[in-house]
Amino acid sequence: MADDVATATKRPSAVQPWMVANVAMGAGFSAFIALLIPPYVTEVTSDATAAGVVMAVISLAAVLGPVLGTFADRHAAHRLVMSAGVLGLAIGFAAFALASESSDFFALDAIILGVSVAAVSAVGPVFIVGLGLSRDVEARRMTGYSLAMPAGQVLGGFLIGAAATAGWSYSARFWMASGCCLVLAVVTWFTSKRPEEELHRVMYAAADDGVITEKVAKVPLRKVLGSMFGLFLLISVLTSMANNGINSQISNIMPNVYGISEAETSTLISIAGALNMILFIPAGRLMSKRGTMPTYSLGVIMRLVGALGMAIVGLISGAPALLAVAFMQLLYQANPFARLAQPGTAVRFATFPAGMANGWLIAGSALGSFAGALLGGMLADAYGFNAVNWMGAAAAAGSIALLVLGLWPAKPVEPDRA
Repeated sequence: MADDVATATKRPSAVQPWMVANVAMGAGFSAFIALLIPPYVTEVTSDATAAGVVMAVISLAAVLGPVLGTFADRHAAHRLVMSAGVLGLAIGFAAFALASESSDFFALDAIILGVSVAAVSAVGPVFIVGLGLSRDVEARRMTGYSLAMPAGQVLGGFLIGAAATAGWSYSARFWMASGCCLVLAVVTWFTSKRPEEELHRVMYAAADDGVITEKVAKVPLRKVLGSMFGLFLLISVLTSMANNGINSQISNIMPNVYGISEAETSTLISIAGALNMILFIPAGRLMSKRGTMPTYSLGVIMRLVGALGMAIVGLISGAPALLAVAFMQLLYQANPFARLAQPGTAVRFATFPAGMANGWLIAGSALGSFAGALLGGMLADAYGFNAVNWMGAAAAAGSIALLVLGLWPAKPVEPDRA
């Protein structure tokens, strides 16, 4: 009995304190950025296109993820890059608060936020996948890490909803977002020291000076884009365009298309985050039983149904707002399935190292987000905010067509999971 207790006690935990960095990502990216920046920029500039441009710049800056990840690897600076990313979110929101009805520095503020998002996205998972853990421990920790993001989304949505209900100015809301991320940055820094030491013992065990300096062999661009991995990358761009294109304008879409208030929209974002936390568990089980491709495909299909449903409801005069809410939630609930399986799917189609494949995946997703935010803003100005939903539906339909006609026939055989 004593041995059993000791074994249970020594079992590696699925959730670790440093994962608060992904809580910051959920609060910062999925709540604060999505709910504050589009309506604020639209109000200041009276131009929905400007809001789309700012959101697009945030997404485009995230293309630097592979660069930041490589820097962390080469200089053993994973803790520094990850913590600086969370701190950068605090600085970015403070910069928007200081903008005070001026659009002169919107682009610079957006770049700060985009690079910060890229830093956490590129380095955070390395604290898990870089340890060479057993399949069971790695799966449990990745699930725990993934759950931290919707937890942050719930926190951020609640705070923004409360601030909107209290009638806070946009400047005050940005200061609140900045303060929240600053606290999380401090916690990230002080809780990630020991995990980084453990990571570096594994990563740099064979290096005489403690740092890996060899460059990964260069891969010609044609080998990346002209392969099945290139097709998967294009699918990732399109599905990211659908998801993040709508997300970048969701705080404008819900009030202007369906008559749902700002505070109610914030509540819906929080609910979406809470449901994400629940659905990551069956998504992980599905991936364990059926593999990455079926799980990823389900997520992509859910995005199409959600975006198309939102667009159709927006066309029907007098349609119940609750129906739009249902489709909006379906769009958001695709994330646990698509995001959990996306890295594994990328690695299986790549003919080069996993780190490089993940770097391209981050860049492709950022490019899709950039295109979706930019095009969404332009369409909203020209045709109204429901046009953003139609754009998302079209991009999602394209991703499914490529998935079914191109990627599925070439699906690699996945090993059975224990």
